[in-house]
Order: sequence, then structure tokens, then C-alpha cells
Amino acid sequence: MSRGRSTTTDSLAIVDPGPDARIHLLARRVGVIVADLLLEEVHQRDSRLRTGHMRVLALIDAEPVRIVDVAAHLGTTKQTVAPTVDELVAWGYVARTVDENDRRARILTLTPEGEELTAAMLGRSVALDEEFGRLLGNDVEVCRSALWRIIESQRTPRD
Repeated sequence: MSRGRSTTTDSLAIVDPGPDARIHLLARRVGVIVADLLLEEVHQRDSRLRTGHMRVLALIDAEPVRIVDVAAHLGTTKQTVAPTVDELVAWGYVARTVDENDRRARILTLTPEGEELTAAMLGRSVALDEEFGRLLGNDVEVCRSALWRIIESQRTPRD
């Protein structure tokens, strides 16, 4: 896969911005590049997986979680996330069990195969961070700090 062409469906991400492009376009393009590179990693194990599967796996990796919490974190509904979770369960990456505190709810955990897959994703993510660090050199902390300030600025309520 070429780093210049995205397989992730995002209409703004397919724009090939120049170095003077708006910051949001540059940030989105970098995000898509990273998602595509992580997808390459998971496709070495299972070509059925998509970016949405990776998002769900990453959320389950942190700790066992209810499907409604996954949906809330992704800013969507349980009904929207359920088909992706169903596929991950059917493919053997996620286990779904009854929540002992609320028998109506289901808890999602990674299977050993799911743990291997998320470990591979994390390994690739770390390698990308190191690659970008080498590329940016002394500017890496300036870049990280600038991106973090943008993220933090959007977490506060707007007037």
C-alpha cells in the first residue's frame, strides 16, 4: 500500500494537502496515514479486519468493557457498534459474557487471539512513533505539544 493513497474512507483525508494547508487537513491526513499503516499490520493476520474493528479492539484492550461503553466512547450507539462486535466475536478476537452486576448487559473481553492482535497493533504504533520521532528530530516535542494543545483546547466548553 502506498503511503500517498488512503484506503480509509474519509472524504477530507483523500485530499493531498500541501505544506501550507490548514492544520486540520494536515492532522487528518496524518491520522489516516497512521490508520492505514496499522491496518496493513492487522491485514497480515486477518484481511477481514477494518479500521472500525481496530477501534473496538483498542477500547476492549484496556479492560473488560460493556458494549454501551464502547459505543459511548466512539460517540455512537450500541446498535451501530453491535455488528462490528458480532464480527469480532465470530472471528474469535472478542469474548462476550454476562455482566454479573447487570444480567442484561454483556461484558467484552479479548480472547488470546485478540490479545495477540492488539499487541501487534501496539507494536506497530510504537514503531511508527519512533519513525516519526526520527523524522522530526528535535521538533518532535514541539509537534507533540502543539497537537496536544489543540486537543485540550477542544475539551473545554466553548463560549
